[in-house]
Amino acid sequence: ELFNTLSSVPMVVVSLHGLWLCHRYKLEPRFYLCWAGLGVVGLGSLSFHGTLTHFGQALDELSMSVASMAFLYVVLEAGHPEARRPWLPFVEGAYSVAFAIAYLTSPFFFPFFMVAYAATVLLIIHQAYRVYLLYQKEGTIAGKWQRTLFWIAALGYPGGVLLFWVPENALCPLYPELFHMLNFHAIFHIVTTISPYCYVVFMTYHRCVVLRRRAEHRSGIAGLPYVHVMGA
Repeated sequence: ELFNTLSSVPMVVVSLHGLWLCHRYKLEPRFYLCWAGLGVVGLGSLSFHGTLTHFGQALDELSMSVASMAFLYVVLEAGHPEARRPWLPFVEGAYSVAFAIAYLTSPFFFPFFMVAYAATVLLIIHQAYRVYLLYQKEGTIAGKWQRTLFWIAALGYPGGVLLFWVPENALCPLYPELFHMLNFHAIFHIVTTISPYCYVVFMTYHRCVVLRRRAEHRSGIAGLPYVHVMGA
């Protein structure tokens, strides 16, 4: 699956870019985990679409579950300088291990995987919306950036699933030649790279506000937005 494999590469590229930004601006470890998680999803997708093996599929889907835990942690612990739930990383770690064991040992686990992952994504969007409300009426350039980043993130992922992933999986067996030409899954990969990218930038700026670090949004390589932290 050439195009599905190639379209996974941007996830790895933006992951490396995000990790460099974490180092450059001395961001919190939570953001290292978010960018690393996105990169692992990209590598899992490369493995699956490049080999079409059950092992590759497991890497692809389990990496999505693990990365979602990092994204969830960021938004659940967004509002205070210090973590208010020190137990949360241990709970998420235990959940990820139990999830992986169930995934690898049960041949009937895939529907549960889909429901659990979808529920996690929706919870992240719901919690991020509460952060968005803080910037909803802010007339500054930063407020406009935050609103734009939120809506791209919040609409991009579920939109990509509904517009590209679902139609391809439902109709490709009936019209294989058409869907091989349309490359819906490759487009889905691009959309679901842009969406979490915008989410992490959105949350990075908000954490800078919470931590009282002077920061601003900027456009970088290829127009990719990022958060520039003053004095870092």
